[in-house]
Amino acid sequence: MTKGRILVQGGAGLWERDGKREGEVLSALRDAIEAGVAAMEGGSAVDAVVEAVASMEASGVFNAGRGALPNLDGMIELDAGLMDGESLRAGGVAAVRSVPHPVRLARIVMDKTENVLLVGIGAERLAVAFGLSGELYPDAARQEEIERKRREYLESPDHRWVGDLGSGQAETREGDTVGAVAMDGGGRFAAATSTGGLSFKLPGRVGDSPVVGQGFYAMKGAGAASTSGIGEAIARYGLSLRAVGLMAGGIKAPTAANESVSGLTRLFGPDTAGIMLLDSHGLPGISFNTRGMAVGFGGTGTDPEGQIVRREDLKAFSTRLAEKMREE
Repeated sequence: MTKGRILVQGGAGLWERDGKREGEVLSALRDAIEAGVAAMEGGSAVDAVVEAVASMEASGVFNAGRGALPNLDGMIELDAGLMDGESLRAGGVAAVRSVPHPVRLARIVMDKTENVLLVGIGAERLAVAFGLSGELYPDAARQEEIERKRREYLESPDHRWVGDLGSGQAETREGDTVGAVAMDGGGRFAAATSTGGLSFKLPGRVGDSPVVGQGFYAMKGAGAASTSGIGEAIARYGLSLRAVGLMAGGIKAPTAANESVSGLTRLFGPDTAGIMLLDSHGLPGISFNTRGMAVGFGGTGTDPEGQIVRREDLKAFSTRLAEKMREE
């Protein structure tokens, strides 16, 4: 038996330096690791990623769950996906409203239905049936921030046309998608990803996060992946499936992460994506072509850690992370 381990991510994007914001993010990452490890100790890798992501959805810190950004109509629409690497079963939900924890609804899709992806009203009916529905509203401070950034967004030359589509809300198009990958003590893998999607998105827009092989993937004997970034680029490249496929071929997670993101960057340019991996050796892999990525890590019997990793710090962070996880 190996020690269980888990990685979480709070999005690849700009991550401008902001002391208060960073403190909130690091605390939320550590809370997510603790929730995931506790779930794994009495359960499995699937339990770990669901509870870790649910913790981040509840935090209000990220663009997921109750912290999600509104679409063009000012409504919060959420996406999430989950995969069990042992059975290759997966579940996803997209464009759901009034569902505080879409990752838990994705698990219902995986465990209780014959489907892989449910969207909109059909997914919302399932949420009601399983007691997972609930209203989502930004608090006063968040609403004020959204209004300010909406004005900035609409006043920029590239986005003035958007004002003709609706009254809407807007934010900067930074992701803050959340996700988790885990390997439990039995060597079983799982992956999950959850998001509010691009800010000021068209109603009904769905990115990579709830789609198996795009925003997440897990495979027995190979590893697990969760992504963040511009969903349209990640979806067209099939980033998660490509990365796990490399690990299935014997490439270790650090190299698989770098190679998969490098391939996407060649096609779609920088500032588009980040990925987080665990391989069959328990090694982590982190890579991104954005300015930074929020990452947390831990395992059974270890203290949780979190860091907002900037591009210039990625190499040193990856080395330290690999060494720490080898010690477990």
